Amino acid sequence: MLIGFCIEDSRRLLVYEYICNGSLDSHLYGRQKETLEWPARQKIAVGAARGLRYLHEECRVGCIVHRDMRPNNILITHDNEPLVGDFGLARWQPDGEMGVDTRVIGTFGYLAPEYAQSGQITEKADVYSFGVVLVELVTGRKAIDITRPKGQHCLTEWARPLLEEYAIDELIDPRLGNRFVESEVICMLHAASLCIRRDPHLRPRMSQVLRILEGDMIMDGNYASTPGSEAGNRSGRFWADHYSGQLTNDGSDRFSERLSVETPRLALRERERSQRFELNHNKQY
Repeated sequence: MLIGFCIEDSRRLLVYEYICNGSLDSHLYGRQKETLEWPARQKIAVGAARGLRYLHEECRVGCIVHRDMRPNNILITHDNEPLVGDFGLARWQPDGEMGVDTRVIGTFGYLAPEYAQSGQITEKADVYSFGVVLVELVTGRKAIDITRPKGQHCLTEWARPLLEEYAIDELIDPRLGNRFVESEVICMLHAASLCIRRDPHLRPRMSQVLRILEGDMIMDGNYASTPGSEAGNRSGRFWADHYSGQLTNDGSDRFSERLSVETPRLALRERERSQRFELNHNKQY
């Protein structure tokens, strides 16, 4: 946050709030011995989502696209409150307009496909980048890591099929052990899978992402799909088959929503049933 400024002769000075805990990347990948615990990760995800929601939907001058959303640009206060920082690449985007850049800038691993390929800029590019950050928060893995085995260098490509299956055991950061809230992890995986869809029109708005993270929103099963593929896959059927409440179409991005504390529990029940089935199957054989 900008606290003040000073102009004296040819000298210019900006005074910003001091953020004592550094950036998110130092907590996920730095040399610090302490593991970033799940409550902090959940708080950071929700807080950063609120920040992007403000930029995209609540800023008085209109939509602002950050264009460099990544852990390095999420600053952490003493009580793990996240602040979205570094607006050096930010761009004002008038409502309903799409910008085009002839020179693609940003960080590899976080670039939305439509931006990397053709320079198309909308707020949905930020949504994609935020989805990558969510996967990093769950897995503790970097967006790009060439030290990983073949097929795991790019985080989103490795994670996509696992996100479809809500494969917590394979995705969760091993440093967390069992110290996490399973319902919150499922909501974060669901949000991430929607954010990193290849088609920008099928990604949610940040206000919708926030509600998913808080357990207050799900996707209409008629349109749910794995990132960048058709509807009717296992992920879409999962949410449709296990959600019996009335769905109200909000008229944009083909999403439906309903406030309900039951949303995360549905995935938990399915997971528990699957685990019981595997246990019984192993006993039989």
